[in-house]
Amino acid sequence: MMEMGTIKAVHIYVHRRLYVTAELELNLKGVKYTFGGHEVFTSGINGGESADPPHLGRFLFRCMQVCRVSNWDELKSSKVLVEINQGRVVAIGDASGSNWFNPTREFEEMDRERSQTEPAFREGTKN
Repeated sequence: MMEMGTIKAVHIYVHRRLYVTAELELNLKGVKYTFGGHEVFTSGINGGESADPPHLGRFLFRCMQVCRVSNWDELKSSKVLVEINQGRVVAIGDASGSNWFNPTREFEEMDRERSQTEPAFREGTKN
């Protein structure tokens, strides 16, 4: 299901005293939804381990890119297209629908690309 929504608030927070995550609070026809957050991604203590892909940075950048803003706080009041699947927001897009961000898909692709570029490193660290 696709709906037009408004970003009401933006949050960057620590989850379980170990992880950093971020989320958007959305309003769709009077109903509150969240996009992102600890159920979608976390970065480890001190921003993540050296081997962790940079999910937090990608999330922040792509949300700002979709909304065409240059500051995280400017996301508030932005209008976005919202894709909802099984009651969860899975992607946001710009008003024209030409630029979509699905973090689960993009993070899986980042992880896949990273694992393909580092096989020699992993082989060299066997016990």
